[in-house]
Amino acid sequence: MNVLDSVSATKPETKRELAKAKTRHTLLKSALQLYSVEGALGMSMNKIAKGAGIAQPSFYNHFDSLDALQQVLGEQLKDNYLSPMRMAWVDMLKDYPTLSKEDFNERCQECLTLIFDAAFQNITLFQRLLEDSLRFDSNIERNGLGSLIIEIRDEWTKMFIEGLQSAECSFDQSDVHLCVDIAAAQVHELILGCHQQRYSRQQAIEMLCKNFDGVFSHFFTKDKRRVDG
Repeated sequence: MNVLDSVSATKPETKRELAKAKTRHTLLKSALQLYSVEGALGMSMNKIAKGAGIAQPSFYNHFDSLDALQQVLGEQLKDNYLSPMRMAWVDMLKDYPTLSKEDFNERCQECLTLIFDAAFQNITLFQRLLEDSLRFDSNIERNGLGSLIIEIRDEWTKMFIEGLQSAECSFDQSDVHLCVDIAAAQVHELILGCHQQRYSRQQAIEMLCKNFDGVFSHFFTKDKRRVDG
């Protein structure tokens, strides 16, 4: 999740703007490092400012509050994680009724590889996000980075619905939520298993492809699926 190394859409025009942008970037980087070590409950304005090498009062020159910083950082992380794979997943669902088993496995492996690559860019951060997601319920007020996994899961649900709609497939939203929750839990568990070297990434991805084929087929009638051979 090297989102903080991405190029800013708006390039500073003056030395003052450049310096301010650099400090803002440093604050975000400090917050990301702090979160990876201490999680949502360890976040504080003072610690972030200290990590960035500035006095705490100067924090307000860049962000209105700690929550504001976490919102910006969370949106950047979420976009960095989801953007490379969004259309790949939507298109795979849209095309699912016409894909052979072999074609589906190839497309699904490509999509899952994107997920694994994104998680392993910063596995410590990924683990922390998963741990904190257990502390925050989606039905209560969300807490900065602590609810980021929940927000990402919500985005997966939107992708799933978009793909089903593109395929002109009828569905019940409660079924979509259930399937996404199950799929997300499987993905997260297998990513951690790979990190702990209990099995290889390829083994995990192949298992997920089989599981996802079953999940997707739940939404499509058999006569829509192309027969292999």
